[in-house]
Amino acid sequence: MKKQNIVKESRDFSRIISKKNGVVNNHFIINTELNNDNIVKFGITFKHNLCNAVSRNKLKRQVKSILDNNKNIYEKNKNYIIIIREGALSLNYLEKEKELVSLFNRLKEKQNEENK
Repeated sequence: MKKQNIVKESRDFSRIISKKNGVVNNHFIINTELNNDNIVKFGITFKHNLCNAVSRNKLKRQVKSILDNNKNIYEKNKNYIIIIREGALSLNYLEKEKELVSLFNRLKEKQNEENK
């Protein structure tokens, strides 16, 4: 994931999360908003004090890898905030990938219904 594809500002995180335009499961929460750029941006965050720094960094690397390997699951003109929940700690990489892909598919379905 390139640096230009990362949401860094805390006010951007707060703005996107407060819109509550997303989907939820036991392991992840994905919030989204449209952007004017033609690139996708991601922000990855955690519930406060979820685990130690080593585990948090490992989870972030895994989520970034999943996003890089599945470029067809998200739209290019959006900002996404992915909140990792406590349930994701117990999943292996393939289970995390399956959960994230299914959440992005649910998000697409939800937005298709809203556009109708």
